[in-house]
Amino acid sequence: MQTPPSSAASTGKKQLLVGLFVLALGIAALAGVITWARRENQQKRALILKNPGVTTGIITRRRTHKNRGVNVTYRVGGREYRLSARTSRAFLRSHQQGDTTAVVYAKADPSEALLKATLLREKN
Repeated sequence: MQTPPSSAASTGKKQLLVGLFVLALGIAALAGVITWARRENQQKRALILKNPGVTTGIITRRRTHKNRGVNVTYRVGGREYRLSARTSRAFLRSHQQGDTTAVVYAKADPSEALLKATLLREKN
C-alpha cells in the first residue's frame, strides 16, 4: 500500500510556487519602472529639443561613486536653476567643481535641462 505524500513535501512545493510568483511580480514591477523612467526621459528630451536654449552652468558638486554625476547651477532670465545629472567617467575626469559646462534647457520651462555633453552622448 502506498502512503500519501507527506505534507512537508506538499508545503515545500507550495512555497516554491509562491516564491516564483513573487519573483515574477518583482521582475514585472521593475520592468514597469524602467519603462516609465525611459519614457519620462524621452519626453524631457523632446520638450528641451522642441525649442532649446543654451546657457553656461557652474559645477557645484561632483559625485564620483554611486550615481556618478554632477550638480550644476545655471541662470536663465535672471533666475537661478539647479540641475543634477548623471555623467560619464570621462566627463568627470575632465571637469572639476567650479568649472563651467554648457546646459541645454527648454525655453518653455527653463527648469527642464540637460548637460550638453549628456545630450550629445545620448544622441549617438
